[in-house]
Amino acid sequence: MAAAVATAIGASSAAYAVQQGTPGDALLIPYVVTAGAGRLNTMISVVAVSPANVNVGQFNTLTGTKTAESCNGRLHWFFFDKESNEVADNTFAVTCNDWVGLDFGTIVEDPARPIPSALNVPGYMVITDNAAGDTTGSGMILYGAAYQIRGNWATQAYIPVVPLVDSADGTVGDEVDHVGAFVANVNPVKAGMALASGQGQRAVFSLRYYLKADAPAGDTEFVLWFPDNNAARVNQNILVYDADERAISATTNVPYELNVIGVGADAKEGRLITATIRDGLSETGFVAFGVADGVGPANAPTSRAGVAFSLIGVNGGNGDQTQTELAHERGVQ
Repeated sequence: MAAAVATAIGASSAAYAVQQGTPGDALLIPYVVTAGAGRLNTMISVVAVSPANVNVGQFNTLTGTKTAESCNGRLHWFFFDKESNEVADNTFAVTCNDWVGLDFGTIVEDPARPIPSALNVPGYMVITDNAAGDTTGSGMILYGAAYQIRGNWATQAYIPVVPLVDSADGTVGDEVDHVGAFVANVNPVKAGMALASGQGQRAVFSLRYYLKADAPAGDTEFVLWFPDNNAARVNQNILVYDADERAISATTNVPYELNVIGVGADAKEGRLITATIRDGLSETGFVAFGVADGVGPANAPTSRAGVAFSLIGVNGGNGDQTQTELAHERGVQ
């Protein structure tokens, strides 16, 4: 299912900053990709917990009734491409206090039931209670972690996993929109990075880069996930800073729900890279974004949130090691 525009889901409260390590009714993994196990892959860890072991009322990303029965069942994963078109989905069994690992490369290249349409496709994943739907909220308490693996475990980079509220569709604060057995839209308002919600607003944040040519050499990609596709983010103005506070203005394109930006003077768009930043770069610094893509009028804003982070490769002579750095959020202005 395509989710081309943001809806009012989650509109009752505003995001403050990306939450990590907290539970959700459902989970958003904002960047999932595989070129096959042993080449480029994503590993996902999911823990389903009994309410007897969690102070449920403490967390604003848990809703509804959680019981020892509701945490036994099946989880449903949905993989979407950069434009939020569903590519694949499936379910798997969980029990209370269970851990399940998902090896996306192995799933995609399963010789019994391969999914070639998901190979070399940058996308994102939503995991929720298989029992959740239009009129039923998730009964699960889920924790998650994810890692991007390059080569044969040559390096692994942490991918942030964002908890989601998945109550019945149309209820206040719901962040997962279902259409029958499928997920149509997600908007991580409570646990994501706040974005512009109405006209005249802009979300300001910065992302670090490291591009040193000699040892330890560096390379950088930016990952930006939004709850919608939006042409307002074409020719997005940015400020590229070096390490000495000097800024040069430039542009990039981030119109998709998932945007993977190659950063470097020789960066090129390709199947896994959706845009580039080539101008004004130094050995190291940061890029400042001011994204004015609010979808609601000034007097009736629609709360929205996303996720952004850098994947910074550092080669110290023993192979490239990729590190993850979350965006530095400066607020909606």
